[in-house]
Order: sequence, then C-alpha cells, then structure tokens
Amino acid sequence: MTLKVGIYDQKPDVYIGADGQPAGILGELLVEIARREGWTLQTQACTWEACMRLLSSRQIDLLPDVYYTPERALAFGMHHVPALHSWSQIYALPSSGLQSITDLKGRSVAALAGSTQQDYLRTTLDGLGIDAQIVPVQRLEEGFQMVSRHQADAVAADFYIGELTARDYNLAATAIVFQPTQAFFATPKGEHPAVLAAIDRYLGVWQADPNSFYFRTLDHWRTPPARSALSDNAVWIVAGLAGLLALVLCIILGMKVRMSRQRRRLQSSERRLDAILDSVDAIVSIKDPNGRYIFANHKLEEFLGVGPGDIVGRRDADFITDPQSLMSIEQSDQLIMNSRERSVIQQTLKRPDSDDARTLLTMKAPLHTPDGGIEAICVVATDITERLLAEKTAHRLTFYDSLTNLPNRRMALERLTQLIEHAQQEHGHGALLQIDLDNFKKINDIQGYRVGDQVLSAIAERLAHMTRERDLVAHTSADEFAVLIDGLGPEQHDAARTAMHIAEKLRLAISGSALTIQGTPAFVTASIGLTLIHAASQTTDRVMREADMATQRAKEQGGNQATFYEQELQSEVEQRLWLEHDLLQAINTPQLSLHLQPQFGQDGRVSGGELLARWRHPRHGAISPALFIPIAEESGLINLLGAWTLSVACDTLLTLQALGETYPLSINVSPKRLMDPQFVDYVRDMLEQKGLPGNRLIFEVTEGVLIQDIQAVARRMQALARLGIRFSIDDFGTGYSNLAYLKRLPLYELKIDKSLIQDLPHDTDSIAIVQMILAMADQLNLRVVAEGVETEEQSRFLFQHDCHALQGFLLARPMPIDAWIGIVRERGQAAE
Repeated sequence: MTLKVGIYDQKPDVYIGADGQPAGILGELLVEIARREGWTLQTQACTWEACMRLLSSRQIDLLPDVYYTPERALAFGMHHVPALHSWSQIYALPSSGLQSITDLKGRSVAALAGSTQQDYLRTTLDGLGIDAQIVPVQRLEEGFQMVSRHQADAVAADFYIGELTARDYNLAATAIVFQPTQAFFATPKGEHPAVLAAIDRYLGVWQADPNSFYFRTLDHWRTPPARSALSDNAVWIVAGLAGLLALVLCIILGMKVRMSRQRRRLQSSERRLDAILDSVDAIVSIKDPNGRYIFANHKLEEFLGVGPGDIVGRRDADFITDPQSLMSIEQSDQLIMNSRERSVIQQTLKRPDSDDARTLLTMKAPLHTPDGGIEAICVVATDITERLLAEKTAHRLTFYDSLTNLPNRRMALERLTQLIEHAQQEHGHGALLQIDLDNFKKINDIQGYRVGDQVLSAIAERLAHMTRERDLVAHTSADEFAVLIDGLGPEQHDAARTAMHIAEKLRLAISGSALTIQGTPAFVTASIGLTLIHAASQTTDRVMREADMATQRAKEQGGNQATFYEQELQSEVEQRLWLEHDLLQAINTPQLSLHLQPQFGQDGRVSGGELLARWRHPRHGAISPALFIPIAEESGLINLLGAWTLSVACDTLLTLQALGETYPLSINVSPKRLMDPQFVDYVRDMLEQKGLPGNRLIFEVTEGVLIQDIQAVARRMQALARLGIRFSIDDFGTGYSNLAYLKRLPLYELKIDKSLIQDLPHDTDSIAIVQMILAMADQLNLRVVAEGVETEEQSRFLFQHDCHALQGFLLARPMPIDAWIGIVRERGQAAE
C-alpha cells in the first residue's frame, strides 16, 4: 500500500527528513508502523493551511499532528488512541514580564495560521475583554523569529515545539499555559479505515509498555524540562486534563486573589471569572496553607454534595469520610507545600457517605506571595472515570472477542510477533496450535446460531482451563481457536514432544466428553495443527500459514487429531506416542520379558548374570531397549518397569538357588528410580516378601546418575548397601570424568563398556584405557566385568590382564530366563 503523507515543518513533532521520509516524533512513529505493515510512504511538503486543504480535497491520504477538535473529528477520519499529548504555551523574551493572560493586553502574539492555538487565543482574549493582536504565521518558526526581532511580543506554540525552538532564538517559556491537546493522524473522511485501525493497534500496545518504541522516541525528542515535569508513565495522564487548562485556571484564580485587594476597580472582572470557573467541567478550588478552602467552584460543591458557599472556610476532613481518600488528598497537598512545585497525579476518591469511587486527574500548584512564600494551593481536578472505562472498553473491543471473552486474532498476532522475537533472541522454542472444530457448520445449520455460540463459549472455557496463565488462548475466527505456548526449551525434539502432549490434552478436553447445551449433549471434535516457533521463524504470516497447513492435513486425514507442520517431527512424535501408550499396556504381559546373559570367570564357570528387558510388540515386532527404556524414564513408566524387573529377578534367583546356583544377578536401575524417596523401603519389603538376601542382587547404575548430587546419591546407595545390595557402574570409561566418587560410594563392581573392548587387542588407546581401569580396580579392590566380548583374542587379552569376568556373544547370547533355567537344570542332571 502506498500512502501520500502531507508534512508541514513542525519540529520536533513532524518534518521531512534528509531521506525524504517523515521525521520527528510523529514521523518516526509513522515510519516504524509503515515498516511493520509494509506500507510505502510518499511525502508532500505543505504549509499547515495548505496541508488541511489537501486533506479536505482528498489529495493526500494522511496528515500527522492534527490536534483534536469536535469540528475536525466530523470533517476527517481519526483513530482513537492519541498519538501525542501536549499543551500550548506562550513564549517570549526573558524580559517580557508576561506572567498571566491579562498581561497580553496591548501585546501582539504570533500563532500558526489556522491552528487551534490561534482559535483558542482569539476566543479567550475576546471573552475576557483583553485587547491583544493575534498575528498569523504560515510556519511557527517565523513566529519565533518575529519575537526575537521584536516584531511581535510573544508566540503561541505546542509545548514540544516550543521547548525545542525557543532555545534557538533565546526565548523563554512564560507561565501562560493553556489548551491541553491531543495529536492524531488524520485521513480524508471515510477513507483508509484499515490504516487508522493499524495505527490504533500499535499505539495501544506501545503506550502500555514504558520500554516500547513509542517511549524511546519520546525520550529522544524530549527536552530535560519536559522529563522532569512528567514521568514516562504520566504522559497519557496529561492527555485528558482539562487539567492543563488547570494552569490557566490557577493563574486566573491567583489573579482573583490579587484583584480582591482592588475589588472596587475589578468587581466586573471578578464576576466574569466566577462565571467562568463555575461553568468549566472541572473541580476548581483554592486552599490556604492550613488546608482551609478559600474558594470552591460549583463542581466541587456538587462532588461533595453540599450547597453553595458551604465549603469555604472548612477542610476536607469535614466532608470526606473515607480514610484512604482523605489520606490521598492530604499527602498530595503536603507534597506541594514541601516541593513548592506543581504536580499532576491520578487519584481515586470516594464521595462522602458513598461507595461511589471516582478517578480524578488532579493538578495542584502553589500560589506564591510577592516574597516567595506560599499563600495558597490551587487545585484543578477532572473526573476521568468514564473516560478510563471507555478506554478499557475500547481496548477490550479492539483486542478481545465479545462472544468468548478470549483474546481475538489481533491480540494473537501481536503475541505471536513477541514470541518470534523472543525465540530469535533467546534461541528457545514456542509453539502455535491452531484448533479448527470439525463440522461446526452443521451445528449452526441444524441447531441454529444461538446453540453454535453456546458451543463456542463452552469450548473457550475448556481451553482456558487446560492451559497455563502465561499461554494465550484466542478465538481467531468463527470456528477456530489459537493457542500460543512459550517456554518449551532450547531442544527442538523436547519442545515438539511437549507441544504434542499439550495439543492432545486440548483435543481430549474438547472431544473427550459431551458439552451440555440447553440440557442436550453435544459432541464436538477438533483438528489441531501445530508448528514450532524458533529462531528461524521469520514472520507471523509464515508461522500462521504453517499452522493452517498442518490443520488442513489433520482434517484431510479424518479430523479429530493433532498434526505437526514439520513432517519429521510428526513421525517422531507419533512413534513416541504409540510407544508410550503400548508400553503401558505391555507391562505385566508376555510382550515384555527379561532375558539373562551369563558372565564367565577365568575358570570357565558362571560367576553372575545380567537381566535385560526385551519387548516384542504384536504389530511392530522386537522394539530396541535403546528406544523404549528412555521413553519409560521420561514418561514415568520406569517405576512400573523397575518394580516388575525387581520382582522377576528375585523369583529367578530363588529358582536358581533351588537348583544349587548361588551367583548374583545384575539389574539396571534408572536414576529416577534410584532417587525415588520410597525406593529403599520398596526394596526392603520385596526382599522380606521373597525371603531373599540382598547380596544376591547387583544394581547397575550409569555414571550419569553420579553427576546429579553425589552426596544424595551416596546416601541412597549406602542405605541400600545396608540391605546387602551391591552396586556396579555400567558402561564404565565412557562417561563421568571425575573418579573421586569411586572412593566415596559403596561400589562392588565396574563394567567396562563394550566400545572399549571392540578394538582390543589391536588399538593402543583401547589397550591403555582398559589396562588403566583394571589396575585402578585392583587398587580399590573392585570386581571388573568386561561386556561386549566377541572374539577369542579379546578374551585372552582380558584374562591375561586379570579381568574377573567376561560377558558377550562369544560366551553366550542373552536368552529367555526359562531357557537359561533349562540349561542349568540339564547341567545339574548331567552332573548327577
């Protein structure tokens, strides 16, 4: 989209930069929005009056820095969130002596032709009977030049422009402040509503974040006085202030106090001022240093619920009954007395004898005596309760779905942009889940839209209930929802598995049980498309397309399922899901069995054996332990698998004992199982139940378990050792590099990993490592078993270097326990 933008030279608000693009505060905001939205901007230089004519005649598409007036709101298109909050101020030479608006009598004031400052000054000066000349200029800088050359006495300007320009011409800001203003971007009436909506969207999000591009831009252009006067969080407050009208009213009130000394001469002016102060839509009052009211207008009397004249001479405590409200008023008054500077605050006060809380935007300023003391405090407060409610309502209408009360597509896109940026910065993962209700149109067609709306609301509740607070659930279109998840970690496969678990949980939340609509059950299923958000994710459009394509694939495959956009992740997750499900079904069935692989000593006799889990799936055949054991550990099934293994091992040892065989059997114990607080008690109970001594069992643990907490691991192993359990370090030589644990743990055995055995006796490195392990074990009085022995050369080398036992295909392959029992029985019978 190409937008023709009218620009009049009004630094720092807006001007045309060296690159031909809009610059200044509003210019930089517009350029950033255009960059994000893909707009092309063409600038058209013009004076203010010429720009307004071009906008009226639709010869330009957009005009920045248009101050709000009801007439302009009717004539042009404007967005809702103000782009800039400011006020107008009079600037003059330091020696001008201008202190109040009455000092403009007989003076000339330059103002931008056609501006709100020109209109306001003309109306106000005429209303107060002040004879002053308004000099229109085509560019504000001309007005500042005229004052510096003594061709005009003062110039009226917006605060931001005035603070920047006045220094260049050695002018100073006077105490004459008026007309709080709000700057907008304007379009020809009825044109470019999408542009205005986009501007609203960005301004709404930016102004809610003190660290956003919006506030960084303001910080860049603000002068130091501006920052000291208002905090970053108070910029929007100044916006609503009929309050910065505040200052005018305070000055008028100060003038009223001074004029009371000359009442006879100024009686007509005082009556005029009273009428003005009673007619303004703001609370106006003056208090003396002791907190007693000197003046109160009709608006304050109305707020406190008292009659005319009942406030003067009394304090706030005489009316305000709510302790918190009274404390807020007194503290802010004391702040003015201590700081001797004006303050703008937002207060929530309860009206007397009422729970009706009103939010007031309050400006308080000290009124000084000729000797510099404080003779009174001027207060101007505007009730902004309805405005805040309207802003909240507008925000909700902009970013929330009215049917489900969930965030809408616009907010989802904003959040998705943030997740992409976070993933690119932190190299983590998030996920987008797009949920499309299957055949939802039939519900609307058959049962009507009212029932369809109730179904959507019920599903929204289920989705919100099943997700974390940090996740975002949005209703993005008629029958579609989106779920944005972050914090899935740096590893892609882990993130994919977690995302699929969440998708399945949400799918079951929708379709697992019927919805009750008007007393009738309604069954709904959903197709869910997933895509990961990661550092390579480029744009929101691309991520949304990926999720949409995944959703379509889920529908094409029959619906009521979750599908990844990334095919390889889909395959992996599908495999993991069926493995996890089927493994649970296989435990304690013939599908799972333990095979025994014997270990042989130098004399050729069996000195022990290891029990190895095997799984034969009815459809997929043999499943490798390297595949299903990690899944059992991650899913929590390892506890069930471990309990079954220990029970079978005890039964096997008892059977062997009955046949005269007393060698120990080794079983693998996972780190999670070992550190389970109930594990020691479980082993003790099992041994007592089976009537088996603990020294017949060897628990094999990997070196990885020792990395966790060596002290906690040592305590757990020592507790088991007191039951007679012996420990073996499996796959020794390939993992943990700090060998200090060998002295600290109750170890019985080391098992040399087969990767170190396979190249013996020809590889010098393998020879050196194996010899070192054997020598070290000898010094520590540890038994050593070499696993993976497949050749006679390996066997001879190991026995020559005093290895205690061998395990491997050369000697015996793993076999079902019953087969080994049969061999033992046959040998016993042959020996007889």
